[in-house]
Amino acid sequence: MSVKNGINGWAGSILRINLTTGAITTEDTLPKYKPYVGGMGIGYKIMLDEVPMTTKAFDEENKVIFSVGPLTASGVPCSGRTNITSLSSWSKGLSILDAHMGGHFAHNMKYAGYDAIVIEGKSDKPVYIKIEDEKVSLEDASHVWGKGTFETNKTLSKEAGEEFDVCSIGPAGENMVPMSVIITSFGNSGGAGMAAILGSKRVKALVVRGTGAVKIARPQELKLLSNYMIKDLVGGNNNHNVPRVPQSWAEYSATVNNRWQGAPGRCWEKAPNGPVDTGEQPSGVINVAAMRCLKGVQEFGEIAMKYIVKQGGCSSCPVRCYSEYEMDPLADYDLPTHVSNACLPMNHDNIYAEGEKHDFVDEGDGKMIRGGAGSRAVDDYGVDSNYGNLLRDFNRLYNDGILREHMTDEEWNEVPWDLMKTGDPRWTVEFWKRMASGKGVWGELGQGSYFLYKAWGLDDASKNSAGKNYYDEISSMNTNVTYNGYPKHHSAEDAWQSGLLYNLMYNRDCMVHVLTNFVRSGSPYEEVIKPVMEEYFGEGVVDPPKHYTPINDAKIRLAKWAFLEKQWHDSATLCNWMYPMTLATSPARRYRGDLELDAKFLSAVTGEDWTYEEQLFAMERISHMLRGMTAISFAINENSKNLRVDHDGIPAWVFDKDPDIPAFSEGTDKMDRDDMEKAKTMFYEAMGWNTETGIPTRETLTKFGLDDLAAKMDEYGLL
Repeated sequence: MSVKNGINGWAGSILRINLTTGAITTEDTLPKYKPYVGGMGIGYKIMLDEVPMTTKAFDEENKVIFSVGPLTASGVPCSGRTNITSLSSWSKGLSILDAHMGGHFAHNMKYAGYDAIVIEGKSDKPVYIKIEDEKVSLEDASHVWGKGTFETNKTLSKEAGEEFDVCSIGPAGENMVPMSVIITSFGNSGGAGMAAILGSKRVKALVVRGTGAVKIARPQELKLLSNYMIKDLVGGNNNHNVPRVPQSWAEYSATVNNRWQGAPGRCWEKAPNGPVDTGEQPSGVINVAAMRCLKGVQEFGEIAMKYIVKQGGCSSCPVRCYSEYEMDPLADYDLPTHVSNACLPMNHDNIYAEGEKHDFVDEGDGKMIRGGAGSRAVDDYGVDSNYGNLLRDFNRLYNDGILREHMTDEEWNEVPWDLMKTGDPRWTVEFWKRMASGKGVWGELGQGSYFLYKAWGLDDASKNSAGKNYYDEISSMNTNVTYNGYPKHHSAEDAWQSGLLYNLMYNRDCMVHVLTNFVRSGSPYEEVIKPVMEEYFGEGVVDPPKHYTPINDAKIRLAKWAFLEKQWHDSATLCNWMYPMTLATSPARRYRGDLELDAKFLSAVTGEDWTYEEQLFAMERISHMLRGMTAISFAINENSKNLRVDHDGIPAWVFDKDPDIPAFSEGTDKMDRDDMEKAKTMFYEAMGWNTETGIPTRETLTKFGLDDLAAKMDEYGLL
């Protein structure tokens, strides 16, 4: 498969697979989809044009769109992402949403010649989609249906050949459990219920190999930019730019427990040929970047080194963000010992709602060993934890006695609660197996927080025996940041009003790391974070931890920028844990990053001279599409024409926590109600949205070439 003549960056084709008819076709990516860049943008455009918002997630008419952008597989560092778009089966409004998958799948898809794979219709039997360049077929998947993701991926890659990449669903997806994920590589996942939609279509896996390439317009320029990024800009995972452990070359050591944990004496002790000392990783040296991140140590302390085999990562990534372990103690329980974890902290102790949480071999290793068993099991069964909400909901329901009320005696007695009460790692396996079944109370939990709370009266303190509103309760087990069924993802606790604003914008946990990447970078606030960010966005843009100030114009500029950057990363497609290069590792640069680097990469790859402003303009278009389609779905499914009230509502705990400390006082990250309402108004104004409803105006939609979206919104009286 060779690249299409005259196209730089993009592969040039979109692959369509109709499971109902068996038809397999292609269409050109350009010029129709170019204004939407790729990834998320292509997914939104296809959904807007082809899937009415009256469609439900499991309807045959719904589509699942795997899409990548012009930077993926181009050699740009940290570009190994795949965006997956469809309709929600589990969050309020049942609107459009995305999953975001790492690993190596994106590169093989692009090398095969495709910017997007559109899966439509429904098969009458289990199948997997096999793609080898132009050769695309539907293959029988009956022999792997019912299998876990690890066995499925291994079996299909062995059958097809080791050069194929596989992503698959587990039993949770097959059973159409909304809380389910697609798994590729060794634990890289695409969540948001996408696996359940593939399960409804009877698609077990995608198996992809590409032998082509991505054409680069200015390869020498791309090489120099990549070297510059790795040498002077990029830090550890989340672009944490200051090492946690003092190093001889470093001016600062991290003020927080960040992910740059590599240092002399910090080792991968289980490496195959003996321990690997991560050593020092000075700024300005390209080949040490991969030794900086030691995620296991950041989560569990130095005991984690005893079990770390190496750091894993995605294609084109010099950072290697996640630890792979060989956890010998799990063998005593007949559990797999090789485990990994890419994103959500490997903490499954919340499902040990009662009983002993013991250590295994060394003091302090219990949380890690149980977490390892849980991480392996949740991925193998293909369950999505809803960014930890599922674990926290279980913990609350168990301890409040509500779970027992909803189980029959037979159901309750059939559960091996003794495994939980004795801290046995097999409890995590049992827990995720039951979640994947979709049966009984476990099936209700697997619907996700929104429908669970509605069904059990947990959204109204008067309707459940515990007398609680699970959205509003002040509790360490409550992190719901809207009333839409998903938790916060680096919200006000990280980035004051700006962080809370973008947490309100999506139809799942926001997965925005743009601001936490500098807030938790480890750099000192007064010496680095404040002056650099004020240089970018203006005075008063950032606050010190737990000492916030009222909303201002600079914070609104920051919130809008972070919102648009998230869309950029999922369209280009780049890793949002690493980009943008807000801060740098280089003292010579005064730790100042390069916000225009992404546009420079796009220019070098495509040969078209993109400016930073043009990049953000394109992402604003996609942001309005997200908001407009959300408005339509809320009109249809919630009988609402006001997103400000019915989508962007903020639970009471955000304002009522720390009751003895007033908002804007030192020592709290609570928000003020009036201030956040003012912040919403200012943000909507900055976006060109109606300030009363939070919905894009007709003028704004026309400005961004979205008259087709405006026409659909008109049908529901939204403009």
